[in-house]
Amino acid sequence: MRWLVLLCLSTLLTGCFFSSSLQDELDEYHQRLNRVLDSQANAIVPEVSLNYPSSAMLVSSIEPVTINLRDFYRFQNCELGTMVAQRNTALGKTAQLSQRYIYESLLLKTLQQCIDSIADENPEMTGQLTRWLKIKQQQQPALWANLIQTSPEMRAALSRSPDYLAAQDNSNASAAVSALGYLNSLKHTPLHNVSELETQLKIIDQARLPAKLWRTQRVFVAYLEPMNAQLTIQLPQLSCPAGKASNQVKILKNVFYLFFIEKIQPIGSKLNQYHYQLGDVWQKWQTDAALHPSFKRYIGQHAEQGFTRYQQAVKDHVQLWQTLFARCNLSPTAP
Repeated sequence: MRWLVLLCLSTLLTGCFFSSSLQDELDEYHQRLNRVLDSQANAIVPEVSLNYPSSAMLVSSIEPVTINLRDFYRFQNCELGTMVAQRNTALGKTAQLSQRYIYESLLLKTLQQCIDSIADENPEMTGQLTRWLKIKQQQQPALWANLIQTSPEMRAALSRSPDYLAAQDNSNASAAVSALGYLNSLKHTPLHNVSELETQLKIIDQARLPAKLWRTQRVFVAYLEPMNAQLTIQLPQLSCPAGKASNQVKILKNVFYLFFIEKIQPIGSKLNQYHYQLGDVWQKWQTDAALHPSFKRYIGQHAEQGFTRYQQAVKDHVQLWQTLFARCNLSPTAP
């Protein structure tokens, strides 16, 4: 007791109890089961990195529309001349993908406004502007695809996260669900508020929710699949004389509830929640013609195949314990 008091006093600034990550909880759960079962199973070292396709593979080339100087000076009476000049500065040529997308969205509006302003007085120029507008409209799906697949914020969100989901306090997760839905909607909805895109991308980058979901799935699978294989052999061998649980089985039930039910399963519930909230986005991206096949395979690998494998691992794990508790006439409720 004196040792515990000293430990708490020494950690007063950070608290006496420390929060553990999912991997810590799964590792402790695995070790506790091994001790009770007197098992020598190897330690589990999960591989949870996500191999996102390279930007060079995913980027769609956008053919520039060239305007000669004579035409350029003819457009000074509308905003088009100013926009073209800005695009051809050093800053304009090196703009981030988000800024490029904003510029192209504004360009569509400006072209239409210029057409409307000169339609009656200059049919020749109107025809030229209309041809450029059509080209730019045809380029919009590729521009959107580049934003989704290769912008720095999206690359980070889809492939890199420093941590796993938690049962509580998943910072910005709900906002990130909305932000990803917003980016998905841009393909068919004009960009009305140019600052909104940067705001939503920032939320996506801060939360990195997809990568967090998929890394969490992988650590579940990395632990539960070998544990299930181990328990499939060991649990049927446990003694329950006359259908009555032995002390060893009672201890195992306590370990199962203390770690899996109370600490690990709530994280799985959060994973399920966010996965289903993003399901519509993943479905649309896997079938969108503008997106690269490698990108669509990557989404399918994690949002569908990885999730299905995670669900099966959890289902199998719970079924193993339910079978044992039924055989030993143990209540399925918490001890």
